Amino acid sequence: MPCQGKRNLRGTAPIEYSNKNFASAATIQQKKVTYSILVTSMTRHRKLLILAILLIATAAIGFVLYHHTTQVPEIARLLPEGDLILYANLKPVHLFDLDKSGPIQPQGDYKDFVDRTGIQPERDINEVAMSRRDTTDGRDVESSEILTGHFDQNRLQDYLQLLSSAREPYRNCTIYAIEHEGHTVRVALLDGGKVAITNMVSPEPMHGIIDRSLKPSTGPVLLSHYGDIPFGSLAWLIDRIPNKPDNVQLPGGFAITLPAEAVAVGSLRYTGSLLLRADVIAQSEAQARQIVDSANSHLALVRSIGQFIKTKGPDHDIKVAFDSLQATQKENVATFTATIPQSLLKKIWSEAQSQGAVPASAKP
Repeated sequence: MPCQGKRNLRGTAPIEYSNKNFASAATIQQKKVTYSILVTSMTRHRKLLILAILLIATAAIGFVLYHHTTQVPEIARLLPEGDLILYANLKPVHLFDLDKSGPIQPQGDYKDFVDRTGIQPERDINEVAMSRRDTTDGRDVESSEILTGHFDQNRLQDYLQLLSSAREPYRNCTIYAIEHEGHTVRVALLDGGKVAITNMVSPEPMHGIIDRSLKPSTGPVLLSHYGDIPFGSLAWLIDRIPNKPDNVQLPGGFAITLPAEAVAVGSLRYTGSLLLRADVIAQSEAQARQIVDSANSHLALVRSIGQFIKTKGPDHDIKVAFDSLQATQKENVATFTATIPQSLLKKIWSEAQSQGAVPASAKP
């Protein structure tokens, strides 16, 4: 006979328990346990899946950023050959609120340029790349520049047309020739946000820039040293050292002579302070050692003179920056480093802004 249970509170018939009831209860309990295990497992797997997706996304973003920052900037690859290649990323400058220090008041030809084109370089220029070389007789310098930024293309074209003495159509561009201080300056709008400028006698360098803008190019030979530039550099230069005495100037009016055919790779990074670095790639370890020894001798002399001068010393921040100068050697590379503290940068910026904010009518 089935077991008789207790009567419920209302005095109704007793609840009957049977093997069937117990089996049903056990099944329900088992299902609950199974469901709980499944939920826990799914939650765990979902967390692992989300973590995997985040890791893959982070790796992809990192790869894209690394690939982007380790590639030679496009505008540098457009440049013609030269003995010096320079590049600067000016976008971080736009983060400064220039209006707080007072608007810069342009004057003369520069004011006319700003008024007619609406371009304010400190606000509108994003990148600058330059190639330069001495003329064969050594009496002049030829240069090419590529600029990117935000331009009103129609206003800029009107301004160039007003100044130009001749115009040359080439492929999909118009080259404006402007006579300036004994040079023929050529300007071409490569697209709505990119401008090329040369001051060379021949139009061929400008033609080459336009050609390279339409077809990928590796750029000047010196860009083979781009891999020596530290990651995250806002500005850099690659310079083929000229074969002449006193070809490198040092602080304090001193100069040293570097061996011919050496290549200098300079860079600028910002990490709260401004980090300056220059690697001189010599032909041998002996040359690199000679460069470092000569530089250290000059620096030691300058520092010793500064310690014995009895007159009022320089600004403390300038002294800190000067004392940070170091010269070291690794194999055939002589490395020079210096750090400009943020406090000195603020002083330089404040002084530059105060000078730039002088009204056009003010006299020096």
